[in-house]
Amino acid sequence: MKIPSISEITSKAQNAILRFPLALLWAVGGTTFFIKIIEDDKYDYLRNHNDEILTLIVGLSWLIGIQFFIEQFKNPKKWQWLKLIVLALLGLFYWYLPAIQYYGDSPIYLVRFFLYLIAGHLFLLFAPFIFKWDKNAYWNYLKNTSVAIIRSLFYSGILYLGLILALAAISALFDVHIKSSRYGQLYIFCLGTVNTWIYLSDFPKDIFQETTIYFEKTLEVLVKFILIPLVILYLLILYAYSAKIIIEWELPKGWVSYLVIALSFLGYIIQIIINPIQKELKSWTINKFYPWFYILLIPLNILLFIAILRRVSDYGITENRYFVLAIALWNVGIILYLLFSTKKALKVLPISLFIIAIVSSVGFWSAFSVSEESQIQQFEEIFTEVKNKNNVATNEEIGRLQDILDYLEKRKQVSSLNSITKLDLESFRDPAVDEDYKAGWLNTTKIWDSIAFEVDASSIPENEHDSYYSLYSSDQRNTYTAINDFDSFAYLSFYMNSEKRIALDSLYLELYPENNSLKIYFTKDDTVALEIPLTEKLTELSKYGNNLNNASLDDLTIEITGTTHSCKLVLSELSFRKTKEGIELQNINAFLFLKQN
Repeated sequence: MKIPSISEITSKAQNAILRFPLALLWAVGGTTFFIKIIEDDKYDYLRNHNDEILTLIVGLSWLIGIQFFIEQFKNPKKWQWLKLIVLALLGLFYWYLPAIQYYGDSPIYLVRFFLYLIAGHLFLLFAPFIFKWDKNAYWNYLKNTSVAIIRSLFYSGILYLGLILALAAISALFDVHIKSSRYGQLYIFCLGTVNTWIYLSDFPKDIFQETTIYFEKTLEVLVKFILIPLVILYLLILYAYSAKIIIEWELPKGWVSYLVIALSFLGYIIQIIINPIQKELKSWTINKFYPWFYILLIPLNILLFIAILRRVSDYGITENRYFVLAIALWNVGIILYLLFSTKKALKVLPISLFIIAIVSSVGFWSAFSVSEESQIQQFEEIFTEVKNKNNVATNEEIGRLQDILDYLEKRKQVSSLNSITKLDLESFRDPAVDEDYKAGWLNTTKIWDSIAFEVDASSIPENEHDSYYSLYSSDQRNTYTAINDFDSFAYLSFYMNSEKRIALDSLYLELYPENNSLKIYFTKDDTVALEIPLTEKLTELSKYGNNLNNASLDDLTIEITGTTHSCKLVLSELSFRKTKEGIELQNINAFLFLKQN
């Protein structure tokens, strides 16, 4: 890597200002804004400006890309108005973002942000070549882009390292207190301003005049001895897995889709690197990479479709599955294009991905609309099936309904299920504990109670490995109905290593954790007055999931009538594990009401 002189750096920096004034103004302004936020040293202040931060991040690549696009016209000055359109679109994006502090409660906004961020960077990869095409010029363009990015990161990284070491030295040698935020501010400055400035000043302007290919030996070594062996390794793994599927006759696992897609992208990167000189190098692996890599990809793409369509069939479409399916279809299209097209213009790769990113972000065909409709349909199918079984649901069905409710709640679309459930589901939202988020959570327990859904206890896995369930005391739960019908009251508290016996006047109670039961004995002769089995109740409570605080008071109550005595046991605190051996009780606190028959 050639190190430029000071005069060369100064000249390039000045040219970058003249060539990219809007992009550099955006970068410097964004950097200043970030530094100001860090200076205030308030986390809430940072969260209050999420919309500005996301807009500033997404806008830079678009402003650089539009400049690359404009420069390819004979008279670029006539096309400067396109920058105003980009600024207007960024303003629209900023207006679209909600003024909320926590985007985790609204994943759609973050997904759209990443789609536009990815689209902006893809735009950089083909902006000068939308109306023109030259294979060699495109290869040099991608090479220069990569070199400029690596060089700018290297220089700005060295500068950052030097500055923070200087601050550390000043702090250590002169006993000067330096705020920790200064290191973060320097990082933002080097990344946002210095890195961007170096990248823009390092990029050539006459793109279509660079048609001579200089294929360095280092690139040949990288492709021949690192990238292609990695491709071969992944091909062997995936074909071995395919053979295992055929032998055992089982459906492929869902994550195999990601591996096939990753392998495809790695192959496309290799194809881009070797494209102009593939037949000229004296390397069998490079010469034969095309078309054999793409032919070998075809069976693996069948595996990819089986894996993703199985997940879609079982659980419907979500944004994640939508994008995997879209990339799978794109992958097939690119393979066919590269195998059968005579032109093989590699700009098709970033352009087609760019279109997918933009198209999937808006409209009734978008990832969000399609996913919501699919999940609503899934909910209706399961809901109807449970209704047809007299409102008795399996543990898996309740889990699926719960997942769909959570999915739609995060997207503020839970009311779309009102016509199916015949309930106003918004009314079941309880206030959040954390007031900063200004959000609520959906009380699904009340929803199932209102619909009168019950869980078939036999469908709950008994051998679920080491699942932990807990109930914590609550002031609301400690308010009980009148106890006029009972003669005595006691508060029970048992822990793993505590005493397992409690005296109750003429009776005493013992806990038997080995079979999860309580027994009440007569003190005078040690005969059993009453036995309270717990296993069935604990199994029933596990339908609420690991957090049992959603359980109703009725579900936390056990009533037993014996020959001489009757009792009512109300659980206050509880924890237990479900293991392969059964239920293992950890602790139990309860209110016991007793009466003599």
